[in-house]
Amino acid sequence: MSLRPFLGLVPLGHVDLLVLQHLCTAITEFLSLPVRILPPRPLPPHTYHLPRNQYDSTRLLEYLLSESHDEAFRVLGITAVDLCIPIFTFVFGEAQLDGKAAIISTLRPGGGADNIKPRQPIFLERLVKLSLHELGHTFNLPHCRREGCLMGFAANLEILDQKNIELCEYCRILLADYFNTVSDL
Repeated sequence: MSLRPFLGLVPLGHVDLLVLQHLCTAITEFLSLPVRILPPRPLPPHTYHLPRNQYDSTRLLEYLLSESHDEAFRVLGITAVDLCIPIFTFVFGEAQLDGKAAIISTLRPGGGADNIKPRQPIFLERLVKLSLHELGHTFNLPHCRREGCLMGFAANLEILDQKNIELCEYCRILLADYFNTVSDL
């Protein structure tokens, strides 16, 4: 008997259990896929970028992929540290396009970079949007230019807050086509 594939949430460093449980529920509802919280992993020191006082999200993705998560068909790393890539001063998250791994940070959506803490419902909604957006990339969805689409690029919290927790019609079709071509789901 084959177990149904699931999406694994991997805390990297300390992540609030309430956040993990909320994301578990929201992702399950949105994607109609089972989601499990996997054991936490430490933040690897080699991913820290000292000059910027941030963690390199690409290296964290590589770390997620190097860890044994064979049972999960996708993994979403969740961390509370600030993330960066060389061409941006920060990123909310990163994912492999049509790959197995994605990562998001709770720091900036939670106001940690500017000390403006949002109300809990706004914080959790931001995390859901980021999680679904980055996971969308793992299902081969590119950035979308349609206003309000979940797959639109968000360079700051204002843009993130304006996005809907839904895909535009075009992205819904692309996602449905992706799942129709994947035989093990």
